Amino acid sequence: MACDTSDPGFQILNDDEIVVSVREDVEVEVEEELSADVEVDAGPSASEAFAGLETALKWMERQPECDHLQLLTVKRMRDLAARKRLKTAKQLTLTEMFKKQ
Repeated sequence: MACDTSDPGFQILNDDEIVVSVREDVEVEVEEELSADVEVDAGPSASEAFAGLETALKWMERQPECDHLQLLTVKRMRDLAARKRLKTAKQLTLTEMFKKQ
């Protein structure tokens, strides 16, 4: 065991040092998970994207400079947002559909 003390990968730690080491590792993992969640949540939702693209499409249709290819491209993006919006929509149960508001 004495020969391993010079190896930086092998450390002899007391109980307090082990606790501190484990806490630091856990804190780093939690910070990484939180930063990953923030990156995923960034940006508009599919519903927000659909609404924005619908508004842009209406505006573009009134512009003489916009050609059919540009309109088709925006329509495809809008349709993609609509499909994604439907996939993420929560399906109501029968009892929820008929509840009085």
